[in-house]
Amino acid sequence: MPVLKILFGKTEEAPSITEKSVGVGEWFASFYGDFIEWFRQLAAGEPFQALAYLSIGLVIVTVLKNVSRFLAMNFMVLIRNKSIRTMRLDIYQKCLDLPIAFFNNERKGDLISRMSNDIKEIEFALMVSLEALYFQPLNILIFMIALVVLSAKLTLYILLFLPITALIIGVIGRSLRKKSTKNQALMGKVMSSFEETLGGIRIIKAFNASKFFFKRYSDQDQEYTRNNISVQRRYDLSSPVSETVGISVSALLLWLGGGMVFRKELDPEFFLGYFAIFSQLIPPFKAFSNALYAAQKGMASLERIQELVTAPVVVADPVSPKSPSFTTALSFNNVGFSYLDGHSVLKNINLEIKKGETIALVGPSGAGKTTLTDLVARFYDVSEGSICLDGVDLREFNQENLRQLIGIVSQESILFNDSIKNNVALGRPELTQEQIEEAAKAAFAHDFILAQEKGYDTEIGERGGKLSGGQKQRLSIARALLKDPEILILDEATSALDSQSEKAVQKALETLMENRTSIVIAHRLSTVMHADKIVVLDKGEIVEIGTHQELIANKKLYYSLIQLQELHA
Repeated sequence: MPVLKILFGKTEEAPSITEKSVGVGEWFASFYGDFIEWFRQLAAGEPFQALAYLSIGLVIVTVLKNVSRFLAMNFMVLIRNKSIRTMRLDIYQKCLDLPIAFFNNERKGDLISRMSNDIKEIEFALMVSLEALYFQPLNILIFMIALVVLSAKLTLYILLFLPITALIIGVIGRSLRKKSTKNQALMGKVMSSFEETLGGIRIIKAFNASKFFFKRYSDQDQEYTRNNISVQRRYDLSSPVSETVGISVSALLLWLGGGMVFRKELDPEFFLGYFAIFSQLIPPFKAFSNALYAAQKGMASLERIQELVTAPVVVADPVSPKSPSFTTALSFNNVGFSYLDGHSVLKNINLEIKKGETIALVGPSGAGKTTLTDLVARFYDVSEGSICLDGVDLREFNQENLRQLIGIVSQESILFNDSIKNNVALGRPELTQEQIEEAAKAAFAHDFILAQEKGYDTEIGERGGKLSGGQKQRLSIARALLKDPEILILDEATSALDSQSEKAVQKALETLMENRTSIVIAHRLSTVMHADKIVVLDKGEIVEIGTHQELIANKKLYYSLIQLQELHA
Protein backbone atom coordinates (compact mmCIF):
# COMPACT_ATOMS: atom_id res chain seq x y z
CA MET A 1 0.00 0.00 0.00
CA PRO A 2 1.31 3.52 -0.83
CA VAL A 3 0.82 4.83 2.73
CA LEU A 4 2.86 2.00 4.28
CA LYS A 5 5.49 2.32 1.57
CA ILE A 6 5.93 6.01 2.41
CA LEU A 7 5.87 5.37 6.18
CA PHE A 8 8.68 2.85 6.07
CA GLY A 9 10.80 4.94 3.71
CA LYS A 10 10.55 2.97 0.53
CA THR A 11 9.77 6.08 -1.55
CA GLU A 12 10.29 9.81 -1.27
CA GLU A 13 7.79 10.93 -3.85
CA ALA A 14 4.05 10.79 -3.79
CA PRO A 15 2.99 8.03 -6.17
CA SER A 16 0.76 8.90 -9.07
CA ILE A 17 -1.88 7.00 -10.96
CA THR A 18 -0.47 5.97 -14.30
CA GLU A 19 -3.84 5.35 -15.92
CA LYS A 20 -5.55 8.67 -16.58
CA SER A 21 -8.78 9.31 -14.67
CA VAL A 22 -11.63 11.09 -16.37
CA GLY A 23 -14.74 12.92 -15.20
CA VAL A 24 -15.57 12.68 -11.52
CA GLY A 25 -12.49 10.51 -10.97
CA GLU A 26 -10.19 13.52 -11.45
CA TRP A 27 -11.36 15.08 -8.18
CA PHE A 28 -10.81 11.90 -6.22
CA ALA A 29 -7.44 11.40 -7.87
CA SER A 30 -6.44 14.90 -6.89
CA PHE A 31 -7.63 14.40 -3.32
CA TYR A 32 -5.81 11.10 -3.08
CA GLY A 33 -2.61 12.68 -4.40
CA ASP A 34 -2.82 15.57 -1.93
CA PHE A 35 -3.37 13.19 0.97
CA ILE A 36 -0.42 11.05 -0.01
CA GLU A 37 1.77 14.13 -0.35
CA TRP A 38 0.74 15.41 3.09
CA PHE A 39 1.40 12.02 4.67
CA ARG A 40 4.81 11.78 2.90
CA GLN A 41 5.91 15.10 4.33
CA LEU A 42 4.70 14.15 7.81
CA ALA A 43 6.45 10.78 7.65
CA ALA A 44 9.68 12.39 6.49
CA GLY A 45 9.75 14.75 9.50
CA GLU A 46 7.95 12.85 12.27
CA PRO A 47 7.61 9.15 11.38
CA PHE A 48 6.37 8.14 14.87
CA GLN A 49 3.73 10.90 14.77
CA ALA A 50 2.61 9.71 11.33
CA LEU A 51 2.37 6.17 12.68
CA ALA A 52 0.35 7.42 15.66
CA TYR A 53 -2.02 9.34 13.35
CA LEU A 54 -2.44 6.22 11.26
CA SER A 55 -3.21 4.07 14.33
CA ILE A 56 -5.61 6.62 15.85
CA GLY A 57 -7.32 7.06 12.50
CA LEU A 58 -7.82 3.31 12.26
CA VAL A 59 -9.36 3.19 15.76
CA ILE A 60 -11.65 6.17 15.07
CA VAL A 61 -12.87 4.69 11.79
CA THR A 62 -13.54 1.34 13.49
CA VAL A 63 -15.39 2.96 16.41
CA LEU A 64 -17.51 5.10 14.09
CA LYS A 65 -18.27 2.10 11.94
CA ASN A 66 -19.41 -0.05 14.87
CA VAL A 67 -21.37 2.75 16.58
CA SER A 68 -23.24 3.47 13.36
CA ARG A 69 -23.82 -0.25 12.86
CA PHE A 70 -25.18 -0.61 16.42
CA LEU A 71 -27.54 2.33 15.95
CA ALA A 72 -28.63 1.02 12.58
CA MET A 73 -29.28 -2.47 13.97
CA ASN A 74 -31.41 -1.01 16.76
CA PHE A 75 -33.37 0.97 14.20
CA MET A 76 -33.85 -2.10 12.02
CA VAL A 77 -35.01 -4.19 15.00
CA LEU A 78 -37.72 -1.59 15.60
CA ILE A 79 -38.79 -1.54 11.95
CA ARG A 80 -38.76 -5.33 11.64
CA ASN A 81 -40.78 -6.03 14.77
CA LYS A 82 -43.33 -3.29 14.12
CA SER A 83 -43.79 -4.51 10.55
CA ILE A 84 -44.31 -8.09 11.68
CA ARG A 85 -46.71 -7.01 14.44
CA THR A 86 -48.75 -5.04 11.92
CA MET A 87 -48.87 -8.08 9.66
CA ARG A 88 -50.02 -10.37 12.51
CA LEU A 89 -52.75 -7.92 13.49
CA ASP A 90 -53.90 -7.64 9.85
CA ILE A 91 -54.17 -11.41 9.59
CA TYR A 92 -56.07 -11.71 12.87
CA GLN A 93 -58.45 -8.90 11.92
CA LYS A 94 -59.00 -10.48 8.51
CA CYS A 95 -59.87 -13.81 10.15
CA LEU A 96 -62.46 -12.00 12.25
CA ASP A 97 -63.90 -10.28 9.16
CA LEU A 98 -64.05 -13.31 6.86
CA PRO A 99 -67.38 -15.14 6.50
CA ILE A 100 -68.08 -18.53 8.05
CA ALA A 101 -67.96 -20.12 4.59
CA PHE A 102 -64.25 -19.34 4.29
CA PHE A 103 -63.39 -21.39 7.37
CA ASN A 104 -65.48 -24.29 6.13
CA ASN A 105 -63.12 -24.58 3.17
CA GLU A 106 -59.82 -23.88 4.94
CA ARG A 107 -57.87 -26.06 7.36
CA LYS A 108 -57.31 -24.46 10.76
CA GLY A 109 -53.77 -25.81 10.90
CA ASP A 110 -52.92 -24.12 7.60
CA LEU A 111 -54.20 -20.79 8.91
CA ILE A 112 -52.13 -21.26 12.08
CA SER A 113 -49.10 -22.09 9.92
CA ARG A 114 -49.52 -18.83 8.02
CA MET A 115 -49.68 -16.91 11.28
CA SER A 116 -46.57 -18.63 12.68
CA ASN A 117 -44.23 -20.22 10.10
CA ASP A 118 -44.95 -17.85 7.22
CA ILE A 119 -44.59 -14.81 9.48
CA LYS A 120 -41.30 -16.23 10.78
CA GLU A 121 -39.98 -16.61 7.22
CA ILE A 122 -40.96 -13.05 6.38
CA GLU A 123 -39.32 -11.77 9.56
CA PHE A 124 -36.06 -13.54 8.67
CA ALA A 125 -36.22 -12.19 5.10
CA LEU A 126 -36.82 -8.68 6.44
CA MET A 127 -33.90 -8.97 8.85
CA VAL A 128 -31.43 -10.10 6.19
CA SER A 129 -32.75 -7.75 3.49
CA LEU A 130 -32.85 -4.65 5.71
CA GLU A 131 -29.31 -5.26 6.87
CA ALA A 132 -28.09 -5.68 3.30
CA LEU A 133 -29.99 -2.64 2.02
CA TYR A 134 -28.95 -0.43 4.93
CA PHE A 135 -25.26 -1.18 5.16
CA GLN A 136 -24.07 -2.49 1.83
CA PRO A 137 -25.11 0.08 -0.84
CA LEU A 138 -22.92 2.82 0.68
CA ASN A 139 -20.00 0.41 1.07
CA ILE A 140 -20.35 -0.75 -2.51
CA LEU A 141 -20.62 2.83 -3.80
CA ILE A 142 -17.50 3.98 -1.94
CA PHE A 143 -15.47 0.97 -3.02
CA MET A 144 -16.64 1.23 -6.63
CA ILE A 145 -15.70 4.91 -6.80
CA ALA A 146 -12.29 4.07 -5.41
CA LEU A 147 -11.87 1.30 -7.98
CA VAL A 148 -12.86 3.63 -10.84
CA VAL A 149 -10.36 6.21 -9.62
CA LEU A 150 -7.56 3.68 -9.45
CA SER A 151 -8.37 1.99 -12.75
CA ALA A 152 -11.50 2.58 -14.81
CA LYS A 153 -10.38 -0.06 -17.30
CA LEU A 154 -10.16 -2.87 -14.73
CA THR A 155 -13.46 -1.80 -13.19
CA LEU A 156 -15.16 -2.04 -16.58
CA TYR A 157 -13.93 -5.63 -16.91
CA ILE A 158 -15.48 -6.45 -13.52
CA LEU A 159 -18.83 -4.86 -14.43
CA LEU A 160 -19.07 -7.01 -17.55
CA PHE A 161 -19.37 -10.11 -15.34
CA LEU A 162 -22.23 -8.79 -13.21
CA PRO A 163 -25.04 -9.91 -15.63
CA ILE A 164 -23.69 -13.47 -15.57
CA THR A 165 -23.67 -13.45 -11.78
CA ALA A 166 -27.19 -12.05 -11.67
CA LEU A 167 -28.41 -14.75 -14.07
CA ILE A 168 -26.98 -17.57 -11.92
CA ILE A 169 -28.46 -16.15 -8.72
CA GLY A 170 -31.81 -15.50 -10.44
CA VAL A 171 -32.17 -19.11 -11.65
CA ILE A 172 -31.48 -20.51 -8.19
CA GLY A 173 -33.73 -17.86 -6.58
CA ARG A 174 -36.76 -18.70 -8.74
CA SER A 175 -36.38 -22.39 -7.97
CA LEU A 176 -36.08 -21.58 -4.27
CA ARG A 177 -39.26 -19.48 -4.28
CA LYS A 178 -41.27 -22.25 -5.98
CA LYS A 179 -40.02 -24.85 -3.53
CA SER A 180 -40.65 -22.54 -0.56
CA THR A 181 -44.28 -22.01 -1.57
CA LYS A 182 -44.83 -25.75 -1.66
CA ASN A 183 -42.94 -26.12 1.62
CA GLN A 184 -45.21 -23.73 3.50
CA ALA A 185 -48.31 -25.44 2.11
CA LEU A 186 -46.99 -28.81 3.30
CA MET A 187 -46.28 -27.35 6.74
CA GLY A 188 -49.90 -26.19 6.80
CA LYS A 189 -51.01 -29.79 6.21
CA VAL A 190 -48.77 -31.05 9.01
CA MET A 191 -50.10 -28.41 11.42
CA SER A 192 -53.69 -29.23 10.44
CA SER A 193 -53.12 -32.91 11.11
CA PHE A 194 -51.64 -32.14 14.52
CA GLU A 195 -54.46 -29.75 15.44
CA GLU A 196 -57.04 -32.31 14.33
CA THR A 197 -55.37 -35.01 16.43
CA LEU A 198 -55.42 -32.85 19.56
CA GLY A 199 -59.09 -32.05 19.01
CA GLY A 200 -60.07 -35.69 18.59
CA ILE A 201 -57.66 -37.39 20.99
CA ARG A 202 -60.49 -39.01 23.00
CA ILE A 203 -61.99 -40.68 19.94
CA ILE A 204 -58.58 -41.73 18.62
CA LYS A 205 -57.80 -43.48 21.88
CA ALA A 206 -61.30 -44.95 22.24
CA PHE A 207 -61.12 -46.56 18.78
CA ASN A 208 -57.48 -47.67 19.12
CA ALA A 209 -56.67 -45.56 16.07
CA SER A 210 -53.35 -44.19 17.38
CA LYS A 211 -51.24 -46.22 14.92
CA PHE A 212 -53.36 -45.11 11.97
CA PHE A 213 -53.11 -41.44 12.90
CA PHE A 214 -49.39 -41.73 13.61
CA LYS A 215 -48.87 -43.28 10.16
CA ARG A 216 -50.89 -40.51 8.51
CA TYR A 217 -48.98 -37.80 10.35
CA SER A 218 -45.64 -39.50 9.64
CA ASP A 219 -46.35 -39.64 5.89
CA GLN A 220 -47.30 -35.96 5.80
CA ASP A 221 -44.26 -34.98 7.85
CA GLN A 222 -41.97 -37.08 5.63
CA GLU A 223 -43.21 -35.27 2.52
CA TYR A 224 -42.63 -31.92 4.26
CA THR A 225 -39.15 -33.00 5.42
CA ARG A 226 -38.10 -34.07 1.91
CA ASN A 227 -39.22 -30.75 0.44
CA ASN A 228 -37.66 -28.80 3.30
CA ILE A 229 -34.30 -30.49 2.71
CA SER A 230 -34.54 -29.48 -0.95
CA VAL A 231 -35.37 -25.89 0.02
CA GLN A 232 -32.50 -25.73 2.51
CA ARG A 233 -30.03 -27.12 -0.02
CA ARG A 234 -30.98 -24.47 -2.53
CA TYR A 235 -30.71 -21.78 0.12
CA ASP A 236 -27.31 -23.09 1.20
CA LEU A 237 -26.15 -22.65 -2.40
CA SER A 238 -26.13 -18.89 -1.90
CA SER A 239 -22.87 -18.78 0.01
CA PRO A 240 -20.86 -21.23 -2.20
CA VAL A 241 -22.14 -19.62 -5.40
CA SER A 242 -21.32 -16.12 -4.15
CA GLU A 243 -17.86 -17.17 -2.99
CA THR A 244 -17.11 -19.07 -6.23
CA VAL A 245 -18.16 -16.10 -8.36
CA GLY A 246 -16.13 -13.77 -6.14
CA ILE A 247 -12.97 -15.90 -6.39
CA SER A 248 -13.44 -16.32 -10.14
CA VAL A 249 -13.66 -12.57 -10.65
CA SER A 250 -10.69 -12.09 -8.31
CA ALA A 251 -8.63 -14.55 -10.36
CA LEU A 252 -9.62 -12.74 -13.56
CA LEU A 253 -8.73 -9.43 -11.96
CA LEU A 254 -5.33 -10.76 -10.90
CA TRP A 255 -4.63 -11.91 -14.46
CA LEU A 256 -5.80 -8.69 -16.11
CA GLY A 257 -4.23 -6.38 -13.53
CA GLY A 258 -0.99 -8.29 -13.52
CA GLY A 259 -0.82 -7.90 -17.28
CA MET A 260 -1.35 -4.13 -16.95
CA VAL A 261 1.48 -3.94 -14.40
CA PHE A 262 3.82 -5.90 -16.68
CA ARG A 263 2.92 -3.55 -19.56
CA LYS A 264 3.64 -0.52 -17.31
CA GLU A 265 0.03 0.65 -17.63
CA LEU A 266 -0.45 0.55 -13.85
CA ASP A 267 1.94 0.96 -10.94
CA PRO A 268 2.33 -2.19 -8.78
CA GLU A 269 1.42 -0.43 -5.52
CA PHE A 270 -1.79 0.90 -7.09
CA PHE A 271 -2.69 -2.53 -8.37
CA LEU A 272 -2.15 -3.96 -4.88
CA GLY A 273 -4.34 -1.20 -3.46
CA TYR A 274 -6.93 -1.87 -6.17
CA PHE A 275 -6.94 -5.58 -5.37
CA ALA A 276 -7.23 -4.90 -1.63
CA ILE A 277 -10.21 -2.57 -2.19
CA PHE A 278 -11.82 -5.08 -4.55
CA SER A 279 -11.54 -7.77 -1.87
CA GLN A 280 -13.66 -5.55 0.36
CA LEU A 281 -16.41 -5.65 -2.28
CA ILE A 282 -16.90 -9.39 -1.95
CA PRO A 283 -18.58 -9.39 1.52
CA PRO A 284 -21.21 -6.74 0.52
CA PHE A 285 -22.05 -8.59 -2.71
CA LYS A 286 -22.23 -11.85 -0.77
CA ALA A 287 -24.59 -10.21 1.71
CA PHE A 288 -26.76 -9.04 -1.21
CA SER A 289 -26.79 -12.56 -2.59
CA ASN A 290 -27.88 -14.02 0.75
CA ALA A 291 -30.52 -11.31 1.07
CA LEU A 292 -31.87 -12.17 -2.37
CA TYR A 293 -32.25 -15.86 -1.49
CA ALA A 294 -33.86 -14.99 1.85
CA ALA A 295 -36.19 -12.58 0.04
CA GLN A 296 -37.27 -15.35 -2.35
CA LYS A 297 -38.22 -17.55 0.61
CA GLY A 298 -39.94 -14.62 2.25
CA MET A 299 -41.88 -13.81 -0.94
CA ALA A 300 -43.27 -17.34 -1.04
CA SER A 301 -44.60 -16.86 2.51
CA LEU A 302 -45.80 -13.34 1.73
CA GLU A 303 -47.86 -14.65 -1.19
CA ARG A 304 -49.61 -17.13 1.14
CA ILE A 305 -50.37 -14.36 3.61
CA GLN A 306 -51.55 -12.04 0.82
CA GLU A 307 -53.87 -14.81 -0.35
CA LEU A 308 -55.47 -14.75 3.11
CA VAL A 309 -55.46 -10.98 3.60
CA THR A 310 -56.99 -10.32 0.16
CA ALA A 311 -59.63 -13.07 0.41
CA PRO A 312 -63.00 -11.54 -0.52
CA VAL A 313 -65.41 -10.68 2.27
CA VAL A 314 -68.57 -11.93 0.56
CA VAL A 315 -70.82 -10.85 3.46
CA ALA A 316 -70.19 -7.12 3.41
CA ASP A 317 -71.78 -4.21 5.23
CA PRO A 318 -73.65 -1.58 3.19
CA VAL A 319 -72.12 1.84 2.63
CA SER A 320 -75.04 3.56 4.37
CA PRO A 321 -76.48 0.99 6.80
CA LYS A 322 -79.91 1.31 8.36
CA SER A 323 -80.52 0.88 12.05
CA PRO A 324 -82.26 -2.48 12.73
CA SER A 325 -85.41 -2.72 14.83
CA PHE A 326 -87.81 -5.56 15.49
CA THR A 327 -91.44 -4.70 16.21
CA THR A 328 -93.57 -6.79 13.83
CA ALA A 329 -92.08 -9.79 11.98
CA LEU A 330 -89.09 -11.58 10.46
CA SER A 331 -90.00 -12.73 6.96
CA PHE A 332 -88.38 -15.05 4.38
CA ASN A 333 -89.34 -14.18 0.80
CA ASN A 334 -88.55 -16.83 -1.86
CA VAL A 335 -85.21 -17.46 -0.18
CA GLY A 336 -82.68 -19.67 -1.91
CA PHE A 337 -79.11 -20.40 -0.88
CA SER A 338 -76.20 -22.18 -2.50
CA TYR A 339 -72.60 -22.54 -1.37
CA LEU A 340 -69.76 -21.21 -3.52
CA ASP A 341 -69.26 -24.64 -5.05
CA GLY A 342 -72.81 -24.47 -6.43
CA HIS A 343 -74.31 -26.94 -3.96
CA SER A 344 -77.93 -25.85 -3.37
CA VAL A 345 -79.08 -25.99 0.26
CA LEU A 346 -82.33 -24.00 0.40
CA LYS A 347 -85.04 -23.39 -2.23
CA ASN A 348 -88.20 -21.28 -2.29
CA ILE A 349 -88.37 -20.60 1.45
CA ASN A 350 -91.40 -18.46 2.32
CA LEU A 351 -92.00 -17.97 6.02
CA GLU A 352 -93.14 -15.27 8.44
CA ILE A 353 -92.13 -15.27 12.10
CA LYS A 354 -94.10 -12.75 14.14
CA LYS A 355 -92.54 -11.00 17.09
CA GLY A 356 -92.94 -13.07 20.25
CA GLU A 357 -93.58 -16.37 18.40
CA THR A 358 -91.72 -19.62 19.01
CA ILE A 359 -90.95 -21.36 15.73
CA ALA A 360 -89.58 -24.89 15.57
CA LEU A 361 -87.54 -26.14 12.61
CA VAL A 362 -87.60 -29.91 12.20
CA GLY A 363 -86.65 -32.36 9.51
CA PRO A 364 -84.09 -34.98 8.51
CA SER A 365 -80.36 -34.28 8.79
CA GLY A 366 -79.15 -32.12 5.92
CA ALA A 367 -82.57 -30.56 5.36
CA GLY A 368 -81.13 -27.02 5.77
CA LYS A 369 -82.32 -26.11 9.29
CA THR A 370 -79.04 -24.72 10.60
CA THR A 371 -78.32 -22.95 7.31
CA LEU A 372 -81.67 -21.17 7.60
CA THR A 373 -80.76 -19.75 11.01
CA ASP A 374 -77.25 -18.87 9.79
CA LEU A 375 -78.88 -16.66 7.15
CA VAL A 376 -80.80 -14.81 9.88
CA ALA A 377 -77.51 -13.93 11.63
CA ARG A 378 -75.93 -13.07 8.24
CA PHE A 379 -73.17 -15.63 8.57
CA TYR A 380 -74.07 -16.05 4.92
CA ASP A 381 -76.11 -13.91 2.56
CA VAL A 382 -79.00 -15.36 0.58
CA SER A 383 -78.38 -16.39 -3.03
CA GLU A 384 -81.98 -15.70 -4.03
CA GLY A 385 -84.86 -13.74 -2.55
CA SER A 386 -84.59 -11.79 0.70
CA ILE A 387 -84.92 -11.99 4.46
CA CYS A 388 -86.55 -8.91 5.96
CA LEU A 389 -86.81 -7.55 9.48
CA ASP A 390 -89.86 -5.31 9.76
CA GLY A 391 -89.88 -5.13 5.96
CA VAL A 392 -86.20 -4.12 5.61
CA ASP A 393 -83.72 -6.48 3.90
CA LEU A 394 -81.10 -7.79 6.35
CA ARG A 395 -78.38 -6.84 3.85
CA GLU A 396 -79.18 -3.18 4.51
CA PHE A 397 -78.06 -3.52 8.13
CA ASN A 398 -74.61 -3.43 9.61
CA GLN A 399 -73.71 -7.00 10.68
CA GLU A 400 -72.66 -5.97 14.17
CA ASN A 401 -75.87 -4.02 14.80
CA LEU A 402 -78.03 -6.83 13.43
CA ARG A 403 -76.34 -9.47 15.60
CA GLN A 404 -76.90 -7.31 18.63
CA LEU A 405 -80.56 -8.35 18.32
CA ILE A 406 -79.73 -12.06 18.09
CA GLY A 407 -78.68 -14.60 20.70
CA ILE A 408 -77.49 -18.12 19.82
CA VAL A 409 -77.25 -21.27 21.92
CA SER A 410 -75.91 -24.14 19.84
CA GLN A 411 -75.48 -27.87 20.36
CA GLU A 412 -71.75 -27.41 20.93
CA SER A 413 -71.08 -24.97 23.73
CA ILE A 414 -68.32 -22.68 22.48
CA LEU A 415 -66.28 -21.66 25.50
CA PHE A 416 -62.78 -20.19 25.73
CA ASN A 417 -59.72 -20.85 27.86
CA ASP A 418 -60.56 -18.08 30.29
CA SER A 419 -62.47 -17.50 33.52
CA ILE A 420 -66.15 -18.34 33.92
CA LYS A 421 -66.85 -14.65 34.37
CA ASN A 422 -65.21 -13.66 31.07
CA ASN A 423 -66.92 -16.51 29.22
CA VAL A 424 -70.34 -15.36 30.37
CA ALA A 425 -69.64 -11.67 29.71
CA LEU A 426 -67.82 -12.48 26.39
CA GLY A 427 -66.33 -9.25 25.14
CA ARG A 428 -68.28 -6.94 27.45
CA PRO A 429 -65.87 -5.89 30.20
CA GLU A 430 -68.23 -3.10 31.28
CA LEU A 431 -70.68 -5.61 32.82
CA THR A 432 -70.76 -5.72 36.61
CA GLN A 433 -70.34 -8.79 38.78
CA GLU A 434 -73.97 -8.44 39.88
CA GLN A 435 -75.23 -8.52 36.27
CA ILE A 436 -73.19 -11.62 35.51
CA GLU A 437 -74.42 -13.40 38.63
CA GLU A 438 -78.06 -12.54 37.86
CA ALA A 439 -77.70 -14.11 34.40
CA ALA A 440 -76.04 -17.18 35.91
CA LYS A 441 -78.85 -17.56 38.45
CA ALA A 442 -81.49 -17.35 35.71
CA ALA A 443 -79.59 -20.06 33.80
CA PHE A 444 -79.38 -22.26 36.94
CA ALA A 445 -75.59 -22.03 36.79
CA HIS A 446 -74.85 -19.93 39.88
CA ASP A 447 -74.66 -22.82 42.36
CA PHE A 448 -72.20 -24.95 40.42
CA ILE A 449 -70.08 -21.87 39.69
CA LEU A 450 -69.76 -21.08 43.39
CA ALA A 451 -68.76 -24.71 43.97
CA GLN A 452 -65.68 -24.21 41.74
CA GLU A 453 -62.30 -23.52 43.36
CA LYS A 454 -62.25 -19.80 42.50
CA GLY A 455 -65.93 -19.27 41.79
CA TYR A 456 -66.50 -16.91 38.85
CA ASP A 457 -62.73 -16.46 38.44
CA THR A 458 -62.15 -20.19 37.81
CA GLU A 459 -60.25 -20.95 34.60
CA ILE A 460 -62.26 -23.55 32.67
CA GLY A 461 -59.54 -24.80 30.29
CA GLU A 462 -59.49 -25.07 26.52
CA ARG A 463 -63.06 -25.31 25.16
CA GLY A 464 -64.33 -25.55 28.73
CA GLY A 465 -62.75 -28.97 29.20
CA LYS A 466 -62.93 -28.75 33.01
CA LEU A 467 -66.75 -28.59 32.98
CA SER A 468 -69.46 -31.13 32.19
CA GLY A 469 -71.68 -30.84 29.11
CA GLY A 470 -74.63 -29.58 31.14
CA GLN A 471 -72.49 -26.99 32.95
CA LYS A 472 -71.05 -25.69 29.70
CA GLN A 473 -74.49 -25.40 28.15
CA ARG A 474 -75.84 -23.46 31.14
CA LEU A 475 -72.94 -21.01 30.81
CA SER A 476 -73.88 -20.56 27.14
CA ILE A 477 -77.48 -19.85 28.20
CA ALA A 478 -76.28 -17.37 30.86
CA ARG A 479 -74.26 -15.65 28.14
CA ALA A 480 -77.36 -15.39 25.92
CA LEU A 481 -79.48 -14.12 28.84
CA LEU A 482 -76.93 -11.43 29.59
CA LYS A 483 -77.12 -10.24 25.99
CA ASP A 484 -80.93 -10.00 26.30
CA PRO A 485 -81.58 -10.62 22.57
CA GLU A 486 -84.88 -9.97 20.82
CA ILE A 487 -84.41 -13.01 18.54
CA LEU A 488 -83.22 -16.25 20.10
CA ILE A 489 -81.82 -19.15 18.05
CA LEU A 490 -81.57 -22.54 19.77
CA ASP A 491 -79.73 -25.05 17.61
CA GLU A 492 -80.06 -28.53 19.16
CA ALA A 493 -79.33 -26.96 22.54
CA THR A 494 -80.11 -30.10 24.56
CA SER A 495 -79.47 -32.96 22.14
CA ALA A 496 -75.98 -33.79 23.46
CA LEU A 497 -76.98 -33.91 27.14
CA ASP A 498 -77.96 -36.72 29.47
CA SER A 499 -81.46 -36.80 30.93
CA GLN A 500 -80.51 -35.12 34.21
CA SER A 501 -78.53 -32.34 32.54
CA GLU A 502 -81.25 -31.90 29.92
CA LYS A 503 -83.84 -31.18 32.60
CA ALA A 504 -81.67 -28.48 34.17
CA VAL A 505 -80.80 -26.95 30.80
CA GLN A 506 -84.40 -27.14 29.55
CA LYS A 507 -85.50 -25.23 32.65
CA ALA A 508 -82.92 -22.57 31.90
CA LEU A 509 -84.01 -22.43 28.26
CA GLU A 510 -87.62 -21.84 29.26
CA THR A 511 -86.46 -18.85 31.30
CA LEU A 512 -84.41 -17.62 28.34
CA MET A 513 -87.31 -17.96 25.87
CA GLU A 514 -89.79 -15.93 27.90
CA ASN A 515 -91.11 -12.92 25.98
CA ARG A 516 -88.74 -13.51 23.07
CA THR A 517 -89.00 -14.49 19.44
CA SER A 518 -87.44 -17.94 19.33
CA ILE A 519 -86.30 -20.17 16.48
CA VAL A 520 -85.73 -23.68 17.80
CA ILE A 521 -83.98 -26.48 15.91
CA ALA A 522 -84.55 -29.88 17.46
CA HIS A 523 -84.26 -33.55 16.61
CA ARG A 524 -86.07 -34.51 19.81
CA LEU A 525 -89.54 -33.57 18.65
CA SER A 526 -90.93 -33.84 22.16
CA THR A 527 -89.12 -30.55 22.98
CA VAL A 528 -90.96 -28.56 20.28
CA MET A 529 -94.49 -29.87 20.66
CA HIS A 530 -95.64 -26.62 22.30
CA ALA A 531 -94.16 -24.28 19.66
CA ASP A 532 -96.53 -21.74 18.10
CA LYS A 533 -95.57 -23.04 14.68
CA ILE A 534 -93.60 -26.06 13.48
CA VAL A 535 -91.84 -25.79 10.13
CA VAL A 536 -90.89 -29.09 8.51
CA LEU A 537 -87.96 -28.97 6.08
CA ASP A 538 -86.87 -31.65 3.63
CA LYS A 539 -84.13 -31.36 1.00
CA GLY A 540 -83.95 -27.59 1.46
CA GLU A 541 -87.67 -26.92 1.05
CA ILE A 542 -90.58 -26.32 3.42
CA VAL A 543 -92.92 -29.29 3.09
CA GLU A 544 -95.20 -28.65 6.09
CA ILE A 545 -96.16 -25.82 8.45
CA GLY A 546 -98.54 -26.02 11.41
CA THR A 547 -98.99 -26.81 15.08
CA HIS A 548 -98.13 -30.20 16.55
CA GLN A 549 -101.75 -31.34 16.45
CA GLU A 550 -102.27 -30.12 12.88
CA LEU A 551 -99.16 -31.86 11.59
CA ILE A 552 -100.03 -35.10 13.36
CA ALA A 553 -103.46 -34.98 11.73
CA ASN A 554 -101.87 -34.46 8.28
CA LYS A 555 -99.93 -37.73 8.68
CA LYS A 556 -97.08 -36.64 6.43
CA LEU A 557 -93.33 -36.24 7.10
CA TYR A 558 -93.69 -34.80 10.61
CA TYR A 559 -96.01 -37.66 11.58
CA SER A 560 -93.47 -40.15 10.21
CA LEU A 561 -90.65 -38.55 12.22
CA ILE A 562 -92.78 -38.71 15.39
CA GLN A 563 -93.55 -42.37 14.77
CA LEU A 564 -89.87 -43.21 14.27
CA GLN A 565 -88.86 -41.50 17.49
CA GLU A 566 -91.59 -43.23 19.47
CA LEU A 567 -90.51 -46.53 17.96
CA HIS A 568 -86.92 -46.02 19.12
CA ALA A 569 -87.81 -44.47 22.45
